[in-house]
Amino acid sequence: MSNQLSEETVDALLDKLASDDDFRDSFQKNPRRALASLGHGPSADAKVESGAWSCMTVSRLASKDSIKASRDTLRKQLLSAQAAAHPISLETSRS
Repeated sequence: MSNQLSEETVDALLDKLASDDDFRDSFQKNPRRALASLGHGPSADAKVESGAWSCMTVSRLASKDSIKASRDTLRKQLLSAQAAAHPISLETSRS
């Protein structure tokens, strides 16, 4: 089972992070459960701890507008074969 996100999951994730307050709250509380709700199988398996799951926490999610503005770049990064080895930040600084 791959930890790689499918194109459909990446698109759904970015769409929801850019528009859906309930999903954003869910993602901040439990990214694994939020991704499972989008159909990403490995996220539902709590035994999977490699790849993206080794660093999957969010304390302060970037704004919807920031995610919309960076959507193409985030999409490319999330779909990259290197995504599991190079964490992608969906957070904003605490300034």
